Amino acid sequence: MDEHRVMQGLPDTAPVVVAHRGDATHFPENTISALRGAVACGVQHLEFDVQLTADRVPVLLHDESLLRTAGIDQIITASIAAELSRVGVGQADRFGDSFHREYLPSLSDALAALSGQSLTLFVELKRHSLRAFGRRRMLDAVLPILHGGQHNFVIVSFDWRVLQYVRECSDFPIGFVLDAHDARAITQIVQLSPQYVFCNERRLPPADVPLWWGNWDWVIYEITRADQARQLARRGATYVESMEACRLERELRP
Repeated sequence: MDEHRVMQGLPDTAPVVVAHRGDATHFPENTISALRGAVACGVQHLEFDVQLTADRVPVLLHDESLLRTAGIDQIITASIAAELSRVGVGQADRFGDSFHREYLPSLSDALAALSGQSLTLFVELKRHSLRAFGRRRMLDAVLPILHGGQHNFVIVSFDWRVLQYVRECSDFPIGFVLDAHDARAITQIVQLSPQYVFCNERRLPPADVPLWWGNWDWVIYEITRADQARQLARRGATYVESMEACRLERELRP
């Protein structure tokens, strides 16, 4: 099948850098400061995670709990948005009290903070919230906020069924995140035909094997070295995602 062909003989070029949860090296992840920090250093492709509160307000958070980022053992889907608006997510274990006034941002607040920019934003719908509320309800909460926005939005998820629903009810491009790089994954990709396919670098086959060819762009994460990024570009990756996006951008495009 054409979908099983691979790309070979690609030039030695630099892939596009995606800031994983913003500039998560210098700022607490998934915060307004992290997003602005990535833009300030020239990165124009950002990824962040979205969960829903108990009253179905989309907020930026990777984990199902606030324990790691806020030090509060509280499940996000059981929390009311109004009670979370002043919850600090400064990751004290990493930054001490440097970001003690960095609060949990709503999706609306994050987009407002990025106004005036022309960016591509990869919006990942987290599985914990999808399980808690259902796929349709999560889309009903998130998509209206994105509609009419000035940025280029891509809806991303490990859950391929929610991406099918995105296709049915919107024109947003989609990005499918692989749990594994195997035969089942290629079947799902062919059926879904996403614009982007995300994969952890550790889940890829050996380095001498090019990536599957198709009508999608590969986004490989978590990449920290310029030589690693260029090697992935030779294998067929268009994008590399990194929590060290600013440094990687400087090294790839000095």
